Amino acid sequence: MSTPEPTNSSAAPAAAASQPPAESAAARPLPRVWPVAGIVVALVFAALAWRQHAFVDRYAVNVMFYDQWDFYTPIFQQGGSWKIFSWQHGPHRQGVGFLVTHLIDQISGWDSRWSAFTVSFTLVAAAVAALALARRCGVRGLACVAVPLLFFNLRQYEIFVGASNLSHGAMPVLLLVLYCLAWFVPRRPLRLGLLAALTFLLLFTGFGLFVGAITPLVLAIEAVQTFRSGEKAAAWQCAAALAAVAASWTLFAHDYHFAPAVPNFRFPHERPLEYFSFVGLMLANFHGVPGYGAPAIATGLVVATGLAAIAGWHGWRIVHGGVAHERPSVAIFSLATFALLYCANTAIGRVCLGVTNAPAASRYVTLMISGGLALWLHLTTLRRATLGRMLALAYTACLAVGTLALRHEDWESVHWYSDGRTAWRAAYFHTHDAAKANREAGFDIH
Repeated sequence: MSTPEPTNSSAAPAAAASQPPAESAAARPLPRVWPVAGIVVALVFAALAWRQHAFVDRYAVNVMFYDQWDFYTPIFQQGGSWKIFSWQHGPHRQGVGFLVTHLIDQISGWDSRWSAFTVSFTLVAAAVAALALARRCGVRGLACVAVPLLFFNLRQYEIFVGASNLSHGAMPVLLLVLYCLAWFVPRRPLRLGLLAALTFLLLFTGFGLFVGAITPLVLAIEAVQTFRSGEKAAAWQCAAALAAVAASWTLFAHDYHFAPAVPNFRFPHERPLEYFSFVGLMLANFHGVPGYGAPAIATGLVVATGLAAIAGWHGWRIVHGGVAHERPSVAIFSLATFALLYCANTAIGRVCLGVTNAPAASRYVTLMISGGLALWLHLTTLRRATLGRMLALAYTACLAVGTLALRHEDWESVHWYSDGRTAWRAAYFHTHDAAKANREAGFDIH
């Protein structure tokens, strides 16, 4: 039976034995904080979670809308659990999120408001898991106010008032945070089993599929490190986990077809620099930066560059310090890399729609939470604690400015969704005919 692995960095070499051993952020004693800090974080968390639920209650409408009529096909066809789980909608499959959706539909009598509330509660669960992850990375106290600001970002309103799809964003985010927590499990066999299982679920659940590229990379590094250190059994365990991930990819690829979900998709784009503009505007919108011009693009690209640097830095720590001793770096690397892969994929797939409105799609915001979390965790775990606290405080202030309120054009979009669906629903009850309801309400639900 394998013994628990240490979570702190290795001790200093014998030549410097008189010096205290180096420690990672996860192993450093957590500073004592006044109880008021935890109370403030709890109050902010509760207030923003309540506001999110109240937003859903006010604007979500009980009528299925747009893509819901398409990705519900396996349920309409009374398909089995595997068909529902593996159903492909656009470039991704529906996965575990859609099994939960199916269960909620059965309980609620197909009330689509419940789908929106399920998305909201899933984000609450993801935020709770993120607080646990922050603690494992050595972060606690008032700095954790950033977590509810990241996860309850009002800019993701479309996932509540539009075609709510638990599998698209909220469930992958929850699974991704749980995946990062799994790297801290001390016993290697249990940890590798959890990672293989979570990778399987993420691969099949929405855009969580990008974790299918991250896990093999980190596991391969760990396999090489354990082999070189003479831990042959551990190396074989890593190889077995890699084989499980390969099997998951094989299963995912079965009957998979390329579906860009936009009619005029083409690659490469004739103006390749627009890929960078698209990514910049996505990240700018996540942080609430208005506009589509050079300032917004530049702001987003600064964030993208920061994420790339963070991924590179923590990747270097993983390689040189060892996966077993750099658990916080594995988590931060995974979060930052996931965000970059998602942004790049979205830019490639959607740049053909233009760079004026498409990058600011509200539903993209949810899957960029991982990037914000990676950035915040990196700042709060800097070895220069004072500098890190100052930068983390500045980033939290930016989040408060950009995520707590919507602009006028955003509220227009919210009311377009909510009022249009409400009018269509009333028209349908009056006419009992979908085509007539479309004309009477001046609004189409599909």
